[in-house]
Amino acid sequence: MAQLVQKDFYTTVELAKLLGISRISVFKRVRRGSIKAQKMGRDFVIFKKDVDLKKLTSELQR
Repeated sequence: MAQLVQKDFYTTVELAKLLGISRISVFKRVRRGSIKAQKMGRDFVIFKKDVDLKKLTSELQR
């Protein structure tokens, strides 16, 4: 049976799905500094402790 692994971060794809936006929109927000991310390999990761999903979701609904 497969064991689920809890990660301390989101990938850009995972965060985009959670927020209901495109991956490119996540990259733009990372570049602007509204989403704090760190480069890991060829991609960025967003640590769960650094992101407030409720705040980001409310900003997107405006």
